[in-house]
Amino acid sequence: MMFSTSTTNESFQNLPLRFLRDSDKVNFDPVTRQRIDVSFDDANGKPSHDHNPAKQRYQVKSSRRNGQTYEIDWADGVSSQYSIEWVHQTAMNWKNPQLSRELWTGMSDSHVRNSDELSMPFEKVIHDEGMAKALKALYNFGILLITETPTDDGGAAIAALASAVSGSPKKHLASISLLENYRQGGTDIVLPDGTDGPLRTLYGSVWFTKSSVQAEGTSVADSAYGLDGLPLHTDMTYMLSPPGLQIFTMIEPALEGGESIYADGFAAAEILRSEDPHAFNVLCNTDRRYHSIDKDTGWHLEATGPVIETRQGQIVRIRHNDLDRLPDLPPYTSHGIDSESFYTELADAHAKWDDILGRDSTRLEMKLRCGDTVLVANQRCMHGRYSFQIADKSPRAVSGCYVSQDDLNSRFRMEALPVLL
Repeated sequence: MMFSTSTTNESFQNLPLRFLRDSDKVNFDPVTRQRIDVSFDDANGKPSHDHNPAKQRYQVKSSRRNGQTYEIDWADGVSSQYSIEWVHQTAMNWKNPQLSRELWTGMSDSHVRNSDELSMPFEKVIHDEGMAKALKALYNFGILLITETPTDDGGAAIAALASAVSGSPKKHLASISLLENYRQGGTDIVLPDGTDGPLRTLYGSVWFTKSSVQAEGTSVADSAYGLDGLPLHTDMTYMLSPPGLQIFTMIEPALEGGESIYADGFAAAEILRSEDPHAFNVLCNTDRRYHSIDKDTGWHLEATGPVIETRQGQIVRIRHNDLDRLPDLPPYTSHGIDSESFYTELADAHAKWDDILGRDSTRLEMKLRCGDTVLVANQRCMHGRYSFQIADKSPRAVSGCYVSQDDLNSRFRMEALPVLL
């Protein structure tokens, strides 16, 4: 059964009665927000759930609008209240979820630097108003330039930036927040009891592309530590859930070469959907395998996933790194498979994807300066670079870290920015 009332617009209607009744706030602990209507034995934890609750629980006796609230009297004598705003937003997100992201192509270095939305100074980001603005930019565009980042503190400023866009927005305790620790003069990049900041990975918390500076025992088994150009890619495709955010800080730029390249993967995927729907569907429905192996430090990571992931027709994740991708293997069935057709279709789709990524209009080229930091939504935007040569006075050193997608999504929700799972 669905709930519908003549006092509402059509777009508010048809939420299931079971959903509405179970969503009543009385079913949730007011402190933990965990459900308290789940039946189980208090002594041993065994489930004692009634899979067939009384019909009256989900039957409406009467309903009405009272100011900005909908009230429902259920047949079993319980009354529930729901804000009109919540009903409206829930119904809209359920029926036709829309994420107001700004897809971009044709951007330039000067455009980013001169944009109030896409560029901010470091000192502004580490304060509350700046944090909110940074999160909105990352939500809308998937990329943000931070200028004037300190580079002589062993990574403390980078860790503080990661803290500013992760964990809780309440940054008042230096013992758990790297941002507050930094504001008070601290230089930590990890806190023993911290709840925000860099994601710990095989590369450590804050990493450096100069292996002489990288923390002992962390991995350097990645092409980022070389001199060659790198194709557009997302990072850590070999993790079940790749990081949500990549933070790059230029410590020392190369005198020649080493330009950074970025692209909006969501925009590229929409171009593919428009120009070649079949290729789009192939990349959405074919799991690719990715890996990272570092025998020196003892890591062997593998994960699978499509290049383009969608939910209800909307693009929600890009997982693309040809350098970490393992050879494709068609799905096995006992009835056999036309492997040649599988490989031909996949190669054609990937070639079309590569064509889009190679277009100048897709690629944002930036010559990062000392203290420039770029925040990149790693499950949306891709990055790469031009090749460069090392010189005594120009080693091209970059430092950075990651933030988990869960942390980033939590901060988006706290800013009332919808997240489609």
